[in-house]
Amino acid sequence: MASPIDAFEAAFARFVEWLAVLVAVSVGLIAVLIPLNLFLVTVRWGTLPWLFEAVEYALYVGVFIGAPWVLRQGAHIRVDVVTAALPRPAAARLEKVLDVAAALLCLLLCVYGLRLTLLEFEDGTLPDKDLRIENWYMMAVFAVSFLLLAIEFALRFRRAADVLEADKDPAAGSGF
Repeated sequence: MASPIDAFEAAFARFVEWLAVLVAVSVGLIAVLIPLNLFLVTVRWGTLPWLFEAVEYALYVGVFIGAPWVLRQGAHIRVDVVTAALPRPAAARLEKVLDVAAALLCLLLCVYGLRLTLLEFEDGTLPDKDLRIENWYMMAVFAVSFLLLAIEFALRFRRAADVLEADKDPAAGSGF
């Protein structure tokens, strides 16, 4: 029988995968809507004036919300020169230290993002754009993404030896 932490990790993995699917769908929509807008302009049927700002928002949200999935896949940018040169037990210990440090940094950024979210919510500030989404929503995305990253780093700490093995094979687990 799986432990509660194993069940949590499995549920978290499914949630992060679901977020990655949403990001992929948004990228697909961008790929369809930009040529559609160009077609509409070409045939003089009008335009989608909100499109480019919507793409900006989608890319911002996608980068932050997709980051935990990228980290989980081991597809993030990483320099393995030190861990590759160390014996496996020392590399696993270093991996754990780095995972703890990264989780703490992500929690710090999450707190910072929460503070900004509350300030922006209280101020009710809006960007100077045609598509006006209150700034606090974007700051909330920032805070949530760093919370998710902190959780993923904590889970990586738990499976540090497995992470080292998976990161040695660049094709393992990358992509869908």
